[in-house]
Amino acid sequence: MTKIAETILDFALPERCPACGDISSDGNNFCAMCWPKIRFLNPPWCTGCASPFEYEQAQGVLCADCLSTPPQHDGIRAAVAYDTTSRQIALRLKYGGKIGLAKLIARHLVRHLPHERSDIIVTPVPLHWTRLWSRSFNQSALIGRELARLGDMEYCADLLKRTRRTPSMRGLSSKERRKVVGSAFIANPKHMPQIAGARILLVDDVLTTGATSNGCIKALKKSGASWVQLFCWARVVRGETVSETITDTLPT
Repeated sequence: MTKIAETILDFALPERCPACGDISSDGNNFCAMCWPKIRFLNPPWCTGCASPFEYEQAQGVLCADCLSTPPQHDGIRAAVAYDTTSRQIALRLKYGGKIGLAKLIARHLVRHLPHERSDIIVTPVPLHWTRLWSRSFNQSALIGRELARLGDMEYCADLLKRTRRTPSMRGLSSKERRKVVGSAFIANPKHMPQIAGARILLVDDVLTTGATSNGCIKALKKSGASWVQLFCWARVVRGETVSETITDTLPT
């Protein structure tokens, strides 16, 4: 009976490609048209910000930007480069309500987890309560919870608090975005003892200018966190052109 029911469901609700939504043989994988378009990110990359290098480098090498301005974070790990195809995954999760995609994203991020992670706390970039109320879920929290489960790490949904709702950052420069979100995040007072000296893995869906994640990292480091690394589904690769349409449609 179970096999019969599965057959009926497969016919009525066929598996679909996470990117384009077309029917595929396995909804956990991309279709033959989308798969070649996905650019998965792997070393060699900058030790500081994980910006990809074009060729192999010695271990521990930093890019020019990290040498001139050392980042506040302790590394960035993204599953894929941010482009039209990877954007569709984020949009379908964030605005399309396809919350199952959070598990897909987490599975692609597991390969970047540190080998030693028994003491790591996973926490998401928080939403303001008004956005959480209107959307009914925080996409970063869904990714973070699944990533913590797969990596056997502690998960805490509210290490950070968003103190105010920030306006749309469409069309703003990196400097203007940093100013908008600079004071929008604080460490949750009830978790201060937990944050002090902690190793924290901060989860977001997309990294564009880094303004939002930097605001979160600054708040965590100010409260005593010893190590904060950012994990996200897709990131804008420095030096590559991203159309204004993509950045505007999916603000950080």
